[in-house]
Amino acid sequence: MDADGNTVGGGAMNEREIGERIALIESMMRSGRRSTEYWGWNFLLWGVAYVVAVAWSNLLPHAGGSGVAWLVTMIFASLLTVMIARRRGRHEPHTDKGRSLIAIWTAVGCGIFVFAVPVAATHHLESHAFVAAIEVLLGVAHVASGITLRWPTQVAVGGVWWVAAIASCFVSEGGTAILFLIATFICNIGFGTYLMIRESRDKARARAAAVQHA
Repeated sequence: MDADGNTVGGGAMNEREIGERIALIESMMRSGRRSTEYWGWNFLLWGVAYVVAVAWSNLLPHAGGSGVAWLVTMIFASLLTVMIARRRGRHEPHTDKGRSLIAIWTAVGCGIFVFAVPVAATHHLESHAFVAAIEVLLGVAHVASGITLRWPTQVAVGGVWWVAAIASCFVSEGGTAILFLIATFICNIGFGTYLMIRESRDKARARAAAVQHA
């Protein structure tokens, strides 16, 4: 007992427990970030899909128009995502953080489809509002994921989408396409490539550590 009547070892025990909990939280954050790195290929895939949809809409206006361009491109990208994810997912362990991230992106992805497909199919498509809505939803997914993982980089990516959404309301129709493409190159193609590099680097480190312990 100390002078205040407290158990001497209690403070040390509490500090140790707090340290263990902090280490556990940090480990969960790293695990969640690795889950995001695993999906780097998907960000890159959808970045390419967005570029194709915008190019089709603006360079081939007589080949179905914006509605058909976005509808066909998004359906094809979705099917390709499911096929690749199922193939890769067989060898990828699932964590609570990983499942949380999948839930966020599944909800946002479904939301985009619920919004975009009927709009494209019924030709009720006003470019400024349509593009801004997509950008806002993508920003929501990135910011939610970034906050969940305490990862400022991904929160910043979501911020870029929101800045593009705001700017899309103040430019010409052609300007919305340019802004969307800029955001796509930064937030999908750039961020996806960054994640794939991180994943490759982490796997190389894991292999090197396994060799050292062998």
